[in-house]
Amino acid sequence: MKRKNLLLIILLSIILLVLPNGLYSAFDKDEPKYLEAAYEMVKRGDYITPYYNYEFRFDKPILIYWIIVLGYKVFGIGEFGGRFFVSLCGVLTILILYWWLSRWKEERFAFWSSLVLLSLLDFIIMSSVAMPDIALTSFITGALIFFFEGFHRKNRNFYRLAFLFSGLATLTKGPVGLVLPGLIAVIYLILRRELIKTLKDIPWLSGFTIYFAVVLPWYGAIFYKHGYEFFRDFIIFHNIHRFFGKIPGHPTAWWYYFVNYFWLYLPFSLFFLFAIYRIFKEKRLFGDNVLEFSIVWFFTVFLFFQIAHTKLAHYLLPSFPAFAVITTWYLFNLKEELPLYLTAFLFTVLSLAGGIFWEYKHWPLIGLIFLIPPFIGVWWAVWTKNALKPVTLGFITGMILFKWVTLPSLEPLRAKPYIGRETAAIKERCKKCKVAFFNFTSPEIVYSYKKGPLKDLNLKAVEKLLKSKEPVVIITRENRLKRLKGLKFYILDKKKELLPKHYLVIISNYPKEKLYGEG
Repeated sequence: MKRKNLLLIILLSIILLVLPNGLYSAFDKDEPKYLEAAYEMVKRGDYITPYYNYEFRFDKPILIYWIIVLGYKVFGIGEFGGRFFVSLCGVLTILILYWWLSRWKEERFAFWSSLVLLSLLDFIIMSSVAMPDIALTSFITGALIFFFEGFHRKNRNFYRLAFLFSGLATLTKGPVGLVLPGLIAVIYLILRRELIKTLKDIPWLSGFTIYFAVVLPWYGAIFYKHGYEFFRDFIIFHNIHRFFGKIPGHPTAWWYYFVNYFWLYLPFSLFFLFAIYRIFKEKRLFGDNVLEFSIVWFFTVFLFFQIAHTKLAHYLLPSFPAFAVITTWYLFNLKEELPLYLTAFLFTVLSLAGGIFWEYKHWPLIGLIFLIPPFIGVWWAVWTKNALKPVTLGFITGMILFKWVTLPSLEPLRAKPYIGRETAAIKERCKKCKVAFFNFTSPEIVYSYKKGPLKDLNLKAVEKLLKSKEPVVIITRENRLKRLKGLKFYILDKKKELLPKHYLVIISNYPKEKLYGEG
């Protein structure tokens, strides 16, 4: 049974997180930047300095780019290759959690906790895109679990593994890879009144030797090449200022995580609240080492990022394994009907709202198929008075359909990847053309273009180019064209965006047939 359950976890993880990752283009403003930066890394042959749009990009350390590059080398340049090994980090997180719980709990608990983690909405999203957050989560999860094993089994080799995984986390997203698991470990030991004793048992010398062996080669190389510029951009701006200050385009409101909580942790958002209430009301926490550690783990992560001034939903991802443990414990031990009915009501409302919105946008109806399994699952749970199996499997099935059916059905409607590819085709035929944005920019277009840098030009610069005899291609939104009043230009292509009502357009100072002649 144990082997079958493990194989089922791996199979579902691969089907949901890995295999469909080539069926839809890069999206949002962040994933295309990582994919493009890794592409430029391969193109330049420089595996030390990240570039995006042919300019330095010191936002994150190097490991996420190396992971993406590895996928490019194995599977070729593209979304599937770029996402492949990143998605495997999501699979690794699930397997580490399963391994840990199977050592301390019954196998059934380990199995369902792993599936609960696999079913969480933001875990699925972030395991399906080429961004560093799921890799960070995987390495922090490993660091915390190996610390737990080292502490409770008095095994110094587990402590060393914790240092190794902290090093990998630091190479993925900076000092948070050491600070966050270290903070969780310290708080856990303080609450158990074993801090001083344990600090004497940890192999600090060999542990930090392993940690620095992972971290120092690249950090040393990047400091040697770029010195203060890297220190200023990465350490001061993207770590210290991001924690204590405001980053343009990033929310800072104190209520941000509370508002986003319900969708982040779907489908078990409501169950978790009941779990926390029961744990503390009935003092069920005490005596269960795994549950105690998971409580400290979850709330330390939540409070750490709540205190941080800059907030983003996926920052909470390292709390997800602990969330899965706590939720599974609740569903194993308590059969309360109220969260069942509330969740069923929530999913009914979401399904109706989703259907209405879909019809309003005139999207392909086949895309709505992903709503059916979760809807059936929650009402099956109400009928059987047992939430764990129907809610988990219903949501996982729905998300498999979303990635295999819904996203591919929407792909032809997406404007930015289309405009990027069409602009690249124009550039291929008109090698002399200068290509740029006008008062608009899009990482998705930059990544899809792949023919060189795309600068965002102001009105004066665009006017000058359109008046010149040099062939020029400009990408912008259609509503910007009114600013070009009095200038002669030709619309080469246009496409309506998927969510906004805007059209994206490609314009030129030459008609298409003459433009190609200029090439």
